[in-house]
Amino acid sequence: MEVSVLVTTYNHEKYIAQALDSVLMQETNCEYEIIIAEDCSVDRTRSIVLDFQRQNPGKIRLVLPQETLGAGGNRVFAQAFALAQGQYVATLDGDDYWTSPTKLQKQADFLDAHPECALCFHNALRIYEDENRAPLPNNFAGQKQISVLEDIWQGNFIAGCAAMLRKDALGSFPEWYYTMHYGDWSLYILCAQHGKIGYLDEILGVYRIHREGLWSRLDAIQNMNANLDFRFNDIVEPLVSARRKELAVVRALVETTQRILPAGAGVIIMSKAHEDQLPLKGHQVWAFPDRSPKQTQQHFASGASGSAEAPWIGGASVYEFCLYGGAAQDNLLASVTVRQNGIAFDSPPPDREPSKNGAFIRAWPNPVPAGTKPGKTTINWSTGDGSKGVIRVLMKSHRIQYPPDGGEAIEQLETLRAKGGELLLIRRELVSWLEDYKRLKEHLDRQYRIIQDDEVCRIYDLRGTN
Repeated sequence: MEVSVLVTTYNHEKYIAQALDSVLMQETNCEYEIIIAEDCSVDRTRSIVLDFQRQNPGKIRLVLPQETLGAGGNRVFAQAFALAQGQYVATLDGDDYWTSPTKLQKQADFLDAHPECALCFHNALRIYEDENRAPLPNNFAGQKQISVLEDIWQGNFIAGCAAMLRKDALGSFPEWYYTMHYGDWSLYILCAQHGKIGYLDEILGVYRIHREGLWSRLDAIQNMNANLDFRFNDIVEPLVSARRKELAVVRALVETTQRILPAGAGVIIMSKAHEDQLPLKGHQVWAFPDRSPKQTQQHFASGASGSAEAPWIGGASVYEFCLYGGAAQDNLLASVTVRQNGIAFDSPPPDREPSKNGAFIRAWPNPVPAGTKPGKTTINWSTGDGSKGVIRVLMKSHRIQYPPDGGEAIEQLETLRAKGGELLLIRRELVSWLEDYKRLKEHLDRQYRIIQDDEVCRIYDLRGTN
């Protein structure tokens, strides 16, 4: 057995089927097993897991404690890890899923080729469950191809759906592991003591983010260091100092805003893409600028039938080719979604079946093989009855794209204002952004009143005009 997949789940009835389907779709040159650790959920998760095991008895084994073991899933994970027979262990939480059928094979090949690495990981799309935020890549362009122990101490940059580790890099789990809130981060630190961390720069999964406490991360750093006999003081002490300063700024900002903001007011917060939202209780919060996936549509081809190449399929976008017919060419006859390497934020369906009149549109290859350059696919289509058709392609990009100019920034701000944003909050360190968006600054100063401007933040009142 080369690879063991450990799926840890608790109260994931809405998500677990999608997670397990994404594991079962894996195409590998090696044998792999699936071990599902279900920690006695109070919803239908266990019955769903049992159904999957009955349908795949030779592939799936179950760890089913009679009562919840708790510890954030760490105990039931450790039980499943002990049962794993694979040389490599891939991890997946029951509310996440993989989007590429070659994810396991790519990571196994990487570890085969890099014996110096104790684990490897890939990029993933982050979906924010509890916040008004667009999906974003978990890792940005500057992510190191090879990281070391000191890097993972800085913070957990590995998405929960993305890790594959060598089983022999870990023996038994120390007792303190079961007390850690951040079990995956602790796991990676334990692993990284025995080798380097490799990175595959491809989005191969989706990672759901749930709101967490800012202070708990600081506690996690200190607790892990203590449990490792303070051997990493030289790394940890500067981290703790920096984190305390960061949290002091956040605390001052929260205290200021809670004092200034009217109860229940909608707040637009200027923030960087990767930052956590401020924990403003009783307020609806929007991130600004908007990093929602960008969509553009353009004409691709026309005719009753034909074939045309699309040589620009990129890894950070999803492309929907739609065949239209009818007198106004606005009647959707068929469509196909194309992506590179199976990347999909919402797992769109495969090619649609031909309609009753025989209309179809197909893409080959699909998904398009990943590479450093845009890939190519060929679109074949027919309206089915010889009538003229037109193909339009809708391109949806998942890259992080800040507004290109002040005009678009103004448009985004006013859109959020129309949704209920009553105040714009800008941390002092980000006020300089307004110099990059001069038209936005002029718009704000002309239209809205500043109600707070100190060393902590600036707040514009969007409820009325100057």
